[in-house]
Amino acid sequence: MRRITIYAVVLAVAGGAVALGIDLLVETDEERIEKVLDEMRSAAAAGDADRLVPLLDLDGDGFQIDVGSDHDRFVADDLELLQERLSDATEWMRDATLRLESPTVDIQGSRAHAYFRLVLQRDGDSDQSIPVDLALRRVGDDWRATRFRALAGSSGRAARR
Repeated sequence: MRRITIYAVVLAVAGGAVALGIDLLVETDEERIEKVLDEMRSAAAAGDADRLVPLLDLDGDGFQIDVGSDHDRFVADDLELLQERLSDATEWMRDATLRLESPTVDIQGSRAHAYFRLVLQRDGDSDQSIPVDLALRRVGDDWRATRFRALAGSSGRAARR
């Protein structure tokens, strides 16, 4: 009887280890979206607009940017204009420390929203904080941004740039 108990414990531990290993290998949608957010932050902080474009959904309804009263929509045919707009935005952020705070991801099927606070800090200046709603769409195993919406922030000046 004791031998059966030992075998049962060994099997349970082995089964748990296999389940944990599989869980570690399987990437969830939330983890994929968090990777997209991190890549977007990294590209923007580096002033590299070209790294942002593959993360955007330019098919279908395209990618929309809503900042204050400005609303722009870009589709694949607008790639040059989009790259120009992204270059302007990332150039403005290049000399700042950029971080995302309090990210929350809400997934509904093949659509998702990531809510976070975009914080820019420059030497000698106070932080500029902008609440953001980033809408995403699943494309195969990847997630692509469909809309960037800057909400009313603690610094109106930052939200309008």
